[in-house]
Amino acid sequence: MLLPRKARNVVRGLLQRYGTQNVKKHLWDREYSRGHWSCLESVPEDCVYPYVEKYASQGTILDLGCGPGSTGSEINTATYSAYTGVDISEVAIAKAKTRTEKDRRTNKNEYIQSEIVTYVPTHAYDVILFGDSLYYFPHRKTAEILDRYSKYLKLGGVFIVRIYDPRGKHRAIVRTIEDNFDVVEKHLYRQSQILVIAFRPGPTLDSAKNRAG
Repeated sequence: MLLPRKARNVVRGLLQRYGTQNVKKHLWDREYSRGHWSCLESVPEDCVYPYVEKYASQGTILDLGCGPGSTGSEINTATYSAYTGVDISEVAIAKAKTRTEKDRRTNKNEYIQSEIVTYVPTHAYDVILFGDSLYYFPHRKTAEILDRYSKYLKLGGVFIVRIYDPRGKHRAIVRTIEDNFDVVEKHLYRQSQILVIAFRPGPTLDSAKNRAG
């Protein structure tokens, strides 16, 4: 007997957040294979792109939870020198590779199939992006994940987190970022209920002075 749709969605959410790496990979591969995330294959006006382009400043980008590769193919190619996309789904990575070949960005873009919590970058980046991916982990792991990746940010580099949160259930993630990191800018796009936050590990000297004074 099939569970009601609402119950299936609850189970799916729990498995994608708390399941083993193999379970998560299976779920995401199945959903990408069935076209459940076709809406992510073309997002030319995504509000996070201007932030990525601004802070990349012709440098390097690590996109954690890159999906089918829309960010790597749709941001302005003149604003970055190298881009690495990481996703747990082999199906999504295959789509991303196909698209980057079609868009002739293979000289700048690379894609790697891996789980975010186990992936080990080979160098530091100017921008590390979590585009709608950070809330697929238990909220209590937010600081741990960000702390681990902090060592792979270049001096002056930033994290950028994009959160779709129409019901405010991901406020714990925002509070963790605000309490433990130096927020450079934050903007809520009220019409779409998308929040974009750019931040750095630890307080900068200027922001520390501002809080002290």
